[in-house]
Amino acid sequence: MRSNQGATLVRLLTALVLLPSVLALVWVPQLEVLFVAFIGLLVAVGLNEFFAMTKAKGIETWSLPAMVFGVLMVFASYQSMALLNSALVVGIVVVAWAQVLRSQVSLTALSVSAWGLFYVGWMPAHFVMIHAEAGALGATLVSLLIAIVALSDTGAYFVGKSIGKHKLAPTVSPKKTWEGAIGGVVAAVLGMTVAWYLDHHVTAIPMPGWSLWQYALVGAVLAIAGQIGDLVESMMKRDAGVKDSGNILPGHGGVLDRCDGFLFAGPLMYYMLAWLPAAA
Repeated sequence: MRSNQGATLVRLLTALVLLPSVLALVWVPQLEVLFVAFIGLLVAVGLNEFFAMTKAKGIETWSLPAMVFGVLMVFASYQSMALLNSALVVGIVVVAWAQVLRSQVSLTALSVSAWGLFYVGWMPAHFVMIHAEAGALGATLVSLLIAIVALSDTGAYFVGKSIGKHKLAPTVSPKKTWEGAIGGVVAAVLGMTVAWYLDHHVTAIPMPGWSLWQYALVGAVLAIAGQIGDLVESMMKRDAGVKDSGNILPGHGGVLDRCDGFLFAGPLMYYMLAWLPAAA
């Protein structure tokens, strides 16, 4: 019991230190370049963790080119979506050519390298595009995205722990339940209901101006995406035989452990904004 309480305290303290720093990068306009650099740093560390997992699985790759192009994708996304996609394509070509030059005759190594670029490079780059392309609303939208995934995680944990009985994906994550997953979605939707209320009653903060059903839809879709991202990372860790992707964040594990849900939710929010434009 004491060890569990200690782990929870460490986890909470880490979050209390990180959250204000991240929000400052998101909200202070003068720190926009640092925000991009921060996402680039997360991508570099995340790719290092990803290739450490593949090595634990016995898959040898040349991770350096993938890590370089992963970071380049983040900075490319600050310019345009087209440049981001170009960096992804060139990165995959370079990674494939590097494998040929090193005589790594392995379809598995090539596949995981390409997946790593897409999963840990291309997907988080959408945070930069949401922040940059949405104008004054960028900070709000990134904050909403963070809140949705956090609410979904919290709701799923407490509901699953309290009443969870039916296993969601027992071979991947035995503790997750359908009740918890539904609780996570409900928590996210309730949180977006509060955001809708603030949107229509508080003018000090730039808000999207969505209707109630639009806020609820965004909350539900991104909560589901975040939970899928969590399960995908759990699947990779279980296959690699590791408990955490890393240990850089006390109480949370690695960058991928903390950001797994955001990796899937970020791109979805970006593309939802294309047909659900902000009214403000």
